Order: sequence, then C-alpha cells, then structure tokens
Amino acid sequence: MKKILSIVLAALMLLAIMPTAFAASTPVVTVKADKSVINNGTVVTFTVSVSANSNLTALTHQVTYNTSEFEYVADSAVVADSNIAAAVNGNTAGKVTFAAAATKSFDSSAHTLYTFKLKAKKAVATVSATVTEAYVDNNGRDTDVTSAVANASTKTISFTTNNNYIVIREPSVKTIRYKDAIVLHADANKTLPSGSRIEWTTSNGNFKTKTSDDGKSFTITSNSNGSTTITATLYSSSGSVLEIETIEMKSKAGFFDILGGFFRSLFGATKTYDK
Repeated sequence: MKKILSIVLAALMLLAIMPTAFAASTPVVTVKADKSVINNGTVVTFTVSVSANSNLTALTHQVTYNTSEFEYVADSAVVADSNIAAAVNGNTAGKVTFAAAATKSFDSSAHTLYTFKLKAKKAVATVSATVTEAYVDNNGRDTDVTSAVANASTKTISFTTNNNYIVIREPSVKTIRYKDAIVLHADANKTLPSGSRIEWTTSNGNFKTKTSDDGKSFTITSNSNGSTTITATLYSSSGSVLEIETIEMKSKAGFFDILGGFFRSLFGATKTYDK
C-alpha cells in the first residue's frame, strides 16, 4: 500500500512541475479577395487575417499563383499588424510569402495580418494559400502546430468571368519565321458597347504590325528575333479601359532565318497565316 501511495504522490508532483498542455482552439488564417469575377487586367486585392485568441508566436504563410494567370503588383504587399515583427515578399514570381515572429503571442482579437494585389492575365484563374510554419505560446514555450494550422487554413480561391467582351482567338502558330505573318483576331463574345474601340500594341519591335479598319484584326510580320507580348485593349467611347487581352508570340529571325526569309520573299514564297 505504501508503495502504491508513493507512486501516486510522485506522479502528482511530476504533473505539478510540468507545463499545462496547450488546449486552445486551432488558429485559422483566412484569405479573402475583393472580387471573384475578373478579366484580363483586373487587379485583385487580397486580405489575409488570423482568428481571435490564436496564441501564435510565429507564422509563415504563403499564397501561390500561376504566373500565366496572375502577376504581382509591384510594392503592393503591406504588413497590416504593427504589433509583430513581420515581413511580406511578393517579388518571387508565383508566390507571396509572409513571415512573422513575436516574443509574446499575437493580439487576442481577430485581425488582418497583411494585404497584397495581383493583376489578372487571364479571365479564369486560381490562387492557393497555405501555412508552412506555425508556433503557439504554450505556457512560455513555443509549440509547433504547423500541421493543424495548415489543415485548417489551406484554401484555393477560384476566379471566373461572366462579362468579358473579347478574346484573342488562339492562332494556328505562335512562332513565325522572318518575313512570314499571321493575322490575330479579337473575337467578340457579345455585342461591344456603343462607341467602343479595340487598340493593339506590342511590347517590342520584333514584329511589323497592321491593324484592320474595325480594329478586330491585327497582322504581325516577323521582323527581328525574340518573344513579344501582343495586347488588345477595348476602350469605351469615353476612353476608359473596359478589357485587356494578351497573347505571347515569337519571331524566329536568326541569321539563317533572315537569309531564308530573303529568298522566300524574293520568290513570293512567304506565308500569311489567318486561322
């Protein structure tokens, strides 16, 4: 009997000196976008917040996106919580990363951690958000709760469009030989607003260009070597931007391409693609 009593007393003493196990609810990090319907060129603002009484002392949160669907708006990432040592970086293509640490747990109330902006390059896109590191204050000790917080916080946000007016028709070729040409078309998905107009631009001089009278077609002829972003912008009658559509095209104009293009042009053998 005395032996059993000694074991019980020893167990009680051990429990007395051990820190109480952490039993608070799992912190949740949420991501909200200010719009869900987008077009090419739409700027979306994202707000990332943490739940109340999170007890978080350290957090790394990451939002990832496809660079063919979104691009980061330079210098748009802002840390909103001034009570913690934190930094947010959006300069790595395809992701925005937030990292924070504190000597004591974050504020007890639910609040915004950071905000940032992405600019849409397509009318349909998604972003994904997840926690890659999380620690909570457990009676003065940091406890790793990354797995639980990640499970509660991981989210994918989908964006769609229901009001786009134009789309650049997928061309039959995207790499054009020197002296060859292709006609790009801005197909209307619905009736364009009265008085609106389509204007085409290129990111460099790799192609010679010609716009049709109605602005719906754009002929590009390979002129020098390299890739080019072709942009079709729909303007309202007052000059405001209604929609922006882009496509990447490549001009193949190396030394031998130019030589071959010269002879094909000489014999009328250059090609114009219009599909």
